[in-house]
Amino acid sequence: MENPAGRKTLMKFTERYAELFNRLLPSPFTIAVLLTALTFILAFFFTGGDKNPGTHFIDLVGYWENGLWDRGLMVFAFQMMLMLILGHALALTKPVSTLINYTLQFCTTTARAAFLVTFFTILVALFNWGLGLIFGAIFARKVAEYAHRVNMPLNYPLIGAAVYSGLMVWHGGVSGSSLVKAAEPNHIREMMSGIYSPNEVALLPGAIGFDQTVFSG
Repeated sequence: MENPAGRKTLMKFTERYAELFNRLLPSPFTIAVLLTALTFILAFFFTGGDKNPGTHFIDLVGYWENGLWDRGLMVFAFQMMLMLILGHALALTKPVSTLINYTLQFCTTTARAAFLVTFFTILVALFNWGLGLIFGAIFARKVAEYAHRVNMPLNYPLIGAAVYSGLMVWHGGVSGSSLVKAAEPNHIREMMSGIYSPNEVALLPGAIGFDQTVFSG
């Protein structure tokens, strides 16, 4: 038999833990800035040898700038942003909303709802990771609204966890980062040029298309 007092105590502990976590955990941008500063400080004090500190500092700033505005990195970052933005826009379209609303009638229990959210999120994430992420979140919210409307008991934390199932498989789909980069002409050769000899690099494929990765069977 379930202990209401114990459940209430556990919920309070969970809420306090989540609140403390949200207060102390920096935002992703703050973490990026802190890691950049830490890396810069470590590089300044542990590299450079006998260089003049001022010259070494300027050199490190130049390295940081060149790395930040690296052409390949900028192209990759733009690809990732485009996938997320287009996925978000597609998830908010009327056809997708119609599909979600139609599927809600089959969410009669928490188990069925979790299965459907997981299944469709994984399916969509294989097509586009940004779409899968936004689609899953919208689907979970719709399930919660439907459960409240029909007075159906629902374990919403489980439904929320099901949303992240798409992150387990998206890298094997057509929007997978490594697969997209491998499909770029000469990317593999350029990446390995500093590791292999010119003769070995010449033996590498110019690109690995989706027919050899995603759709290879």
